[in-house]
Amino acid sequence: MSALKILRIISRLNIGGPAIHVTNLNYYLDKDYGYNSQLVYGSLAAGEGSMEYLAKAKKLKTILLPELGREINWRKDLKTLWQLYKIIHREKPDIVHTHTAKAGAVGRLAAKLAGVPKIYHTFHGHVFHSYFGRLKTKIFILLEKFLARFTTKIIAISAKQKAELAAYGIARPDKIAVIRLGFELNKLQPAKNYWRRKYQLAPQIILIGIVGRLTAVKNHEYFLEIAREICRQTDKVRFIIIGDGELREQLTASVKLKNLDNKVFLAGFLNDARKIYSDLDIVVLTSRNEGTPVTLIEAMACGKPVVSAAVGGVADIIDNNRTGYLAPQDRPEVFARKILQLCQSKTLRKTIGQRARKKILKLYAVEKLTAKINSLYKNS
Repeated sequence: MSALKILRIISRLNIGGPAIHVTNLNYYLDKDYGYNSQLVYGSLAAGEGSMEYLAKAKKLKTILLPELGREINWRKDLKTLWQLYKIIHREKPDIVHTHTAKAGAVGRLAAKLAGVPKIYHTFHGHVFHSYFGRLKTKIFILLEKFLARFTTKIIAISAKQKAELAAYGIARPDKIAVIRLGFELNKLQPAKNYWRRKYQLAPQIILIGIVGRLTAVKNHEYFLEIAREICRQTDKVRFIIIGDGELREQLTASVKLKNLDNKVFLAGFLNDARKIYSDLDIVVLTSRNEGTPVTLIEAMACGKPVVSAAVGGVADIIDNNRTGYLAPQDRPEVFARKILQLCQSKTLRKTIGQRARKKILKLYAVEKLTAKINSLYKNS
């Protein structure tokens, strides 16, 4: 019997959880379960960092379809639909599995037109709030409801996300499976003192980091408000913004405007998680909308205490006051207070970090992800 053939489609391999997720899936499903997988992906938007190196390092079979990128353009999207249809018709996969919104739309339509027997879609996040205006959001919801009708199974990456999708009426709850993300966490060993050496910081300085694309939904301006609040109360803290994107110039200006020069460092993009989480004492997330944020999973796997806005699937990762802290999105003084509580006690940081690591290693290992996806493919 020949191996089942999978065509996995994602909008682009930009920096973030979805790129890590799809490359892990293709590599380990083929290696451990004998599938024959291909990955189709589009081009990056201006200013985005690439994670194509993950696919190359794992020697994945890939197809680059430039028009499949993030931006919506109905003329180009129709062309992309036709190109995907031709690819699917040529490759004749047993399964098409799409990831991210745009790839999920054109990919599932193309798969349906090509007569693919099994079609799956994973919601890594969603665009039903904090992205677009009311009319555009309604259109996207209607489109997702239509696509769900011929999707074999929809995959949410957290129980909270499943509840949100069901509440928006995207699909019946029994059509939505919850399968957590999976990562090569056993390979994640932080380097020593990377940031302190880079910025020549004293050992007693507490380092607070935020990791992610410099885009509006990540809400870095709020992070700077929190930083300013903390700096009013202590001078023994420094902040590192790790990532790049279209808001870099704006954030650089905001740092100066808020008198945070020499307190906040914009470090740019790094592709080495060992350096990213090296000697950060606390990791923060301020996003307006998230699925299951990889930065928190990686940080907690490294034993770092985290403070995060309570959005999307974050509450599935953080047990408040036990494996991290949940904080409000509109009260910087409250958010700052939770961070300061961690700043004041090395013992508390260590305790929270150890609990976080134990939970994450139990739930988000890549082996658990691939076992559940394999079971889903075989039994649905």
